[in-house]
Amino acid sequence: MGGIGKTTLAQLVYDDNRVKEHFDLKAWVCVSNEFDVFDITKTILETVGSSTDSDRKDLNLLQVKLKEKIMGKKFLIVLDDVWSENYADWEALSNPFTYCRVIVTTRGEHVAVAMRSAITHRLKQLPEEDCWSLFAKQAFREGDLEAYPKLQVIGREIVKKCHGLPLAAKAVGSLLWSKVDINEWNKILKSELWDLQNDMVIPALRLSYQYLPFHLKRCFAYCSIFPQDYGFEKEELILLWMAEGFLQQSKEKTLEQVGDDYFCIW
Repeated sequence: MGGIGKTTLAQLVYDDNRVKEHFDLKAWVCVSNEFDVFDITKTILETVGSSTDSDRKDLNLLQVKLKEKIMGKKFLIVLDDVWSENYADWEALSNPFTYCRVIVTTRGEHVAVAMRSAITHRLKQLPEEDCWSLFAKQAFREGDLEAYPKLQVIGREIVKKCHGLPLAAKAVGSLLWSKVDINEWNKILKSELWDLQNDMVIPALRLSYQYLPFHLKRCFAYCSIFPQDYGFEKEELILLWMAEGFLQQSKEKTLEQVGDDYFCIW
């Protein structure tokens, strides 16, 4: 199930100081739909600090180099968003990983079975009250929750439509931040987008984009030029927005400050 917090939980583990102290090397790979053994191996090798420029499409050479690099070291790998249920894919990839620890995030339990996982941790949807707390933290960032009892009533109905998914609650809560018009909240509650059946988290994400102001929509859509899981610097992205003419000039602020404000609003 998408939006339930699998990647977020894996990131918390990956970045935990105890994990950093325990492992000599770590690598994070966003896999997604295509389980390309060569590309995954190459990404892992580059992450642990080894050049792959001259290896072209020689998987055996890459795996030999990787095995040499991690030999005798405690190594943690996170494979995020795996979809392949083919055991042969995993067998081909895992050749150098004799003594490694591997964390896999996936929506499908059959993936965990195919990869012969030792421990499977099944995330559950949030209880409604916890989902409400997450939503309210985003929607009422100034701590003024009690000042808007009518919005609370509508907000709790919106939260029911989030089905306990943290990503959905956070996305819609952020959308409603600074909005105190009851009509706007009702508009979100009664939106037909909630009726989309393909994925429970998609309606919330569609809503959070659809109701963005135009100037923020452009900036958000621009991020689609980056590969999935690409880690960019905020300052880098603001400069790119500036180059595209996406930032609205202000008499009081520089364009860099305007771009920084866009992040805060978003």
